Amino acid sequence: MKKRVKMMGLLLGLVCLVGCTAITDKNNDNQALKTVNIAISNEGKADLLDATSYDAAMALYGAVYEPLIEYAGKGEFKAGLSESWDISEDGKKYTFHLKKNSKFSDGSKVDAEAVKFTIERAKYNNETTSLQTLTNLEKITVIDENTVEMLFTKVSNQVLSELCQTRPLRIMSPNAVENQKIDGEFKKAIGSGPFVVEESSDEQTVMKANPYFNHETPVNYNVTFQTIEDGSSRSLALKSGEIDIAGGTLGDITDSEISSLKKDKKYNVHEFTGTMSHFLAFNPDNSQLSATIRNGIEAAINKSELSDKKLAGLFRENVQYVTEENQHNTSYDLDKAKQIFESQGYKLNQNNYYEKGNETLQFTLVIQTTEFPEWKEKAEVIESELKNAGVKLNIQILDKESYYDVLWKTKKYDLIFYRTYTDALLPYNFLNSLFQNQAGTHGVLANDEKLTNLLNDYATTNDKEKQQDIFNNIFARLSEETLAIPIEYKDENFVTSEKISTFEYSGLSDAPIDFKRLAVN
Repeated sequence: MKKRVKMMGLLLGLVCLVGCTAITDKNNDNQALKTVNIAISNEGKADLLDATSYDAAMALYGAVYEPLIEYAGKGEFKAGLSESWDISEDGKKYTFHLKKNSKFSDGSKVDAEAVKFTIERAKYNNETTSLQTLTNLEKITVIDENTVEMLFTKVSNQVLSELCQTRPLRIMSPNAVENQKIDGEFKKAIGSGPFVVEESSDEQTVMKANPYFNHETPVNYNVTFQTIEDGSSRSLALKSGEIDIAGGTLGDITDSEISSLKKDKKYNVHEFTGTMSHFLAFNPDNSQLSATIRNGIEAAINKSELSDKKLAGLFRENVQYVTEENQHNTSYDLDKAKQIFESQGYKLNQNNYYEKGNETLQFTLVIQTTEFPEWKEKAEVIESELKNAGVKLNIQILDKESYYDVLWKTKKYDLIFYRTYTDALLPYNFLNSLFQNQAGTHGVLANDEKLTNLLNDYATTNDKEKQQDIFNNIFARLSEETLAIPIEYKDENFVTSEKISTFEYSGLSDAPIDFKRLAVN
């Protein structure tokens, strides 16, 4: 008996020696990988990186989780974790066929059960969402290991658009939450994406290459997301060698700083056409800001002073439903602007500002520069343009948290800079989220019943021609009522250090780095 025990111990020792050596070698290989340092403007909060939440920094979701489908541009889609999908003629049933043998970072399968778990958890965690995939979902059914069916209560024409975004519908492992329950407490991020969270703090989020990514063909580098809230500091971090990648929605740097870095051969500037627009919006609760006054403000702004692009309408040319004919432009006309203000009973005072009833025509413009440092310069241009038209503008620069609090909660602004959503969330989801009246209350940035009705009509049809006709009218309404004034069509511009030999844009603004094709020296 003792001889048998001894022999078993020897065998176990050999197994451990081989297995432990393999594991150690794998860990050592990962530790030996070079690290790419990426600047982001927000604290990572990787401890909150639940795929079905909005709680962590946007950039982290795309590094850890993958979507069922990917965005291919202008309303088109391509395979993601699903290799194909079918949509019923009535637009109420979607069937997804998963790629076989995909795995999460813990080695578990990406299967229909995981998809069902993710969608149901997202519905549970987002009760107030406007996403059709969640609000219209009647049930989700596992057909087999690699096939899942979603049934909706009514036409749902935004499901593909919503599934390809960075959150809250990217697929996560049920093992990420306590007891694999839909309402279970989140434990750690387990996705099928290129990276696994190693450690996280206020200053940085360290991620290691996921060995199971891309059918066990992982990337050959690790990443660290560095939190740098100030745009100028992000540029300095590049110059000091602390950062290897900055720019885009990860952590914007100004055009002037990019131009400066272009001249230095130690850096590469990568320019890609984006889908985002920056715009000037109005507080719908401010009765002084009538459609007529808004039109006067737009006429007073020379958009060529804000951008080198032709700003024809709120949405740019590569957004779904946008055509050359349906983006209406209000030309710069200072005399027209003054005539508009005078038609509303305003007269110039001794300070060359319009006033009525001893009250100056003036407004407060709220901006933030943490995410968009160039907004300060654009605000000052508009301040000068409106002064020439007899309108006083007071610029209020807030920290990012206070800015979003003003936008979503307190509403203490007259005018505000904001940005559109991007890619597949344009134009419908963006307008539905911010410009559509909801349940007896006006939209975040508008109170327009006609626009609301048009958006409601769009949501009920699966007919492509009708959808285009409706959006022609929606774009016209936005222009007629001057509900938003474009101040920039924002491209996706990045700067990389000498460490990066190949950099490609993913095609998705909120997860812009194509990690599969990123090459490191």
